[in-house]
Order: sequence, then C-alpha cells, then structure tokens
Amino acid sequence: MVRYRFPWVGSLIVLGVVGLPYILAALVTPEGYVFGGFLFNPLDGNSYLAKMYEGFLGEWRFRLPYTADAPYSGYLFTFYIALGHLARIFHLPLIVMFHLVRLLAGWVFMLALWRFLNSVVEGSERDLHQIYYWALLGSGLGWLANLGGGFTADFWLAEAYPLLSMIANPHFPLGMGLLLTFFSILLAPFSSQWVVVSSMVLGFALAIILPFGVVIGAVVGGGYCAWLWFKQRKVAFKAMLGFLLGGGSVLCYQYMTILQDGWLRGWNAQNLTLSPPLWDYLVAFSPALILALLGLIKLNQGVSVNLPFLAIWFIAGWAMAYSPWGLQRRLLTGFYIPVVILAVRGGSVLEHWLQRSARLIERTAFVLALPTGFLVILLGLMGVRMHHPLLTLGADEYQALGWIERHTPPDALVFAAPETGLFIPAHTGRRVIYGHPFETVNAEDQKHWVIASLQSFSSGEDWVQQLRERGVDFVFWGPREQKLAQVGQLDFLPASFQAGDTTLYVVPAIP
Repeated sequence: MVRYRFPWVGSLIVLGVVGLPYILAALVTPEGYVFGGFLFNPLDGNSYLAKMYEGFLGEWRFRLPYTADAPYSGYLFTFYIALGHLARIFHLPLIVMFHLVRLLAGWVFMLALWRFLNSVVEGSERDLHQIYYWALLGSGLGWLANLGGGFTADFWLAEAYPLLSMIANPHFPLGMGLLLTFFSILLAPFSSQWVVVSSMVLGFALAIILPFGVVIGAVVGGGYCAWLWFKQRKVAFKAMLGFLLGGGSVLCYQYMTILQDGWLRGWNAQNLTLSPPLWDYLVAFSPALILALLGLIKLNQGVSVNLPFLAIWFIAGWAMAYSPWGLQRRLLTGFYIPVVILAVRGGSVLEHWLQRSARLIERTAFVLALPTGFLVILLGLMGVRMHHPLLTLGADEYQALGWIERHTPPDALVFAAPETGLFIPAHTGRRVIYGHPFETVNAEDQKHWVIASLQSFSSGEDWVQQLRERGVDFVFWGPREQKLAQVGQLDFLPASFQAGDTTLYVVPAIP
C-alpha cells in the first residue's frame, strides 16, 4: 500500500536529468560530425540498435548481428526486437524509439521504486523522499578516485545504479521496476487472489527484459521466504510460486536455446562480466555503504524498515557478485537501492550516539554521493564535443551508412575497420566480420584478421580474393579504414557510392 503521494514534480526533474543531456549532445556535436545517439557505453548501445534492426526488418528470431555467418536462432532479446517492430509500425527512427522507451522505462521504474519504498520503509514522508532521491541520483566516491586516475565501478556498472541505468538503456530501469514490483507484492501483508497470476506475469516479463533479475528475485525472495518460515512459520508461497513459474520457464527456454546453437555457445563463452576487486566496489558504493553497515545494526532507534528483507538483499548481493559464475556483476542489478535504504537507517541509528553531528554526517554523505553520476554525463558530453570515435560518426560516414541501408540486400556482408563495424549493424542491419568484443563470435581472431588485412595487403588482386573467400559484398572505406591501411583510394575496386572521404566499393564476383 502506498502511504504517501508520489513526488511528481521531483520525478519529472529527474526524468529531465536523464533525457536532456542527449538533446544537448546533439547540439554540441561539432560541424562535420553526427552524434551516434549514446553518451554511455556506446558498445552495448549500438548492439541494442542492431537487435532492434532485426525486428525492424520483420524478424522475431534473434541472429548475432555482429557475426558474419551466424544464422537466425531462437527467440532471444525479444524486448529489443519488439521495439524494432514498433519503430517500423510507427515510422520512427530506431534511435528515437530507443530513447522514448528509455524515458518511459525510467518513469515506470520511479513509480515502482516509490511503491517499493512504501512497502519496505515505515518512516516519515521526509524519510521516504530522502531515500528516493538519494537512490535515484546518488552513486559512489568514484569521482574522488578519478582525481587520482582511478576508474571505479560507479562509472560503468550501470545496472547497479538507477541514475546510470536510466541514462544507459530502457531494459535496465524497466527490469528493475518489474523486480521492485514483485518485491512489493512479496512484502504485502495481505495477498489478493490474483497474486499468483500477477507474480507469474512479472516473472515472465522480467525474464524477457532482464533475465538476471529473475535470479536476483529468486535468491532474495527465496531467502526472505526462508526467514519468514524460520521465524514465523509462514511464507509468501503464492508470490514466489508464480514468479518462479513465469520467470523460470523463460530462463529454461533461453538456456536450452543457447546450448543447442554453436554460435550462441561461442558468444556466451566470451560474454563475461566479472566483478572488479573488492576495494573497487567499496569505493563505488561508499559513502552510502559505510552508513549501510550501521543500518544493519538492530536497534529500536532509527528509521523503521523491513530489516530482514534488506539484510538478505544486502548480503546476497555481495555473495552473488563474487559467485563462481561468468556474469557476476549482472547480479548487482539495483543493488544501490538496499544500500541507500540501509544508509538512511544507519544515519538515524548514528543519532543514537552522536545526536548533534549525525544529521550533518548523513547530509554530507548524500552530497558526496552526487558528483559521480553527473560527471559521467559531463564526460559523455565532452566526448561528443571532442568527436570521440565511438560517440560520433563523420558526416560522410553517416551518409554512406544511409546508402548501405537503402541500396544493399539485407543479408549483405560489409568489410570495415573494427570501429566502423560497430555502427554498420546498428544503422543498416547489415553484417560485418568484426564489430563487437562480445557479439562477434571468436572476437579476437576476427578483429585480428580485419586489422591484419588492412595493414598488410600487398596487391589488390590478392586482397580481393581474401574478401571473396570471406563472402564480403562491399568494402566500407572511410577515414578509420584509411588510417589503419595507410592507403587512400582503392582504384582496383569499382565504387558504388562516395561522399567526401568515404567510399563504398563493390567486391566483384569471381569471373
């Protein structure tokens, strides 16, 4: 039950914080360049667009967009493929659809966060507002570490922090919103007759949008149910049953699909997201983490919270982050939320010992938690202004991508430098030999082949024969390719399009 009114005005301001920088980025892009559409993690951002393009072309099955020979497989990444279908139906550019849904997902997340806080915190409205805005806008002390050249997790672990999640993509905030909604149902004192169905739908949707969220929900929710049974001999059986049935069925399908497909197995083997050293996390979650440890102390004083549930999520989060699994840090999705709730409780517990200075300490911790997230936005804008090669495209390159999209077959294979290869599937839906460190199977070998091919060809005839053997249809020849090859134009290939310093060449079929 929501006891206090949702803070509409403050939430709209937060939505502006995560939305307006992208408009500003387009405005500060230097002349002769085009903003690529992402301020944060352009590698993954472009891969999401590439998945959307598959739906834009009318497909529902997933194919590794950055692997030249991969066939269509099962129904994976359905969320982004569905967004591609919607973009086609509403005649919207993929990047516009991406950011519209990102903002909508951010709003859904904020509604879910407010409901969850009303379920887990028994404090005053002031306490809820403090937790809400700290969770939304805060992060860690990475900005201090950055002054000394450090680059801690609060700069790049978007799924752990609501602000970075809402900046990065739509599936992180939407997935966290679904997870928090399930937790709110689990914590409800009275369950409705629809609790099994609603939990099943939540689990099913979460598994499609953010599969790791199902694991977090199962571990944290299961741990809380075990505690309820141990202490009170009762358990939220219906909610957990529905959630596990809905989410588990999808996870089983996804797992079996990957096991049965050699290309997907190769992708999964190199798709590693390991946790950094423990000291990195300690910096990245402080100062909230320090107060959160005090918040775990069981005293009658302090903000009243569901301490068992928060303690289980807190402990399970650290355990999952260093579990023997290749996707460790994905299991910290939303972890900053329980840390902040416990931190605010820790601040009120501190008042038990330091009546006068406790409030100052708590406010100082909140202020110290703010700079990193905003620094991430600023660094992204500076990168665009300085035309960072992963954040911007040359205007001529952008025109060439448009020509590829309009005039080449959907299954065309384009040879390009590694950096250009990131953009081609995202903007045209066409395949490349290498373009992504995870989604190109045998990525290191393919990247090495592309670079070696650019740097070492001695004769045009031999090089063209290599391209034919790889099934290449077109050669993208722009400033990135010319820089690696130290060659201007390719006179031995027929040109199909040219704009400024960028040319598209056709690889002739074998005579």
